[in-house]
Amino acid sequence: MRLANGKTGDMIFRNKYLFILFSLVCLAGLVKQWIEHNKSVDNYDLPKELTGQKEIVDVRRVKRNCECAEWIRVSPKKDSGMIPEKDYFYIESADGNDPPPAYTALADSGYVLRLKGSFYKGEGIPANYVQQSEPKPERARVFYYTSSQVVKPE
Repeated sequence: MRLANGKTGDMIFRNKYLFILFSLVCLAGLVKQWIEHNKSVDNYDLPKELTGQKEIVDVRRVKRNCECAEWIRVSPKKDSGMIPEKDYFYIESADGNDPPPAYTALADSGYVLRLKGSFYKGEGIPANYVQQSEPKPERARVFYYTSSQVVKPE
């Protein structure tokens, strides 16, 4: 079959299939890239800008059975099941040592960690986060601190 421009219809038919094949390969590549992105923490997950508001916060770690934020402000609430998800956050130190070894040793004795620093704007995953399994953890607020002290709460 000849078209008005002198070309055969077979050529157009072949080009359609090549275009469809090319589109499917590109789509498969995008899906693979999206799956890989959701497996581990990358630069897009890092918090970018501090709020600039200096704070002193007393925090404690609540061990949770998930890849997620584990730090909360100290409060009279003892039952971690009653704490809303939005109250959990990550911590990130200026020197890269999280948490201080003294806190780890005294945490079961009722001591808390007093941090001086500020929160990042928005939510993210800190650069020092060590991922244990897939998928990557949920984003949460991140507190960037410049100094820490282990204290007994009042």
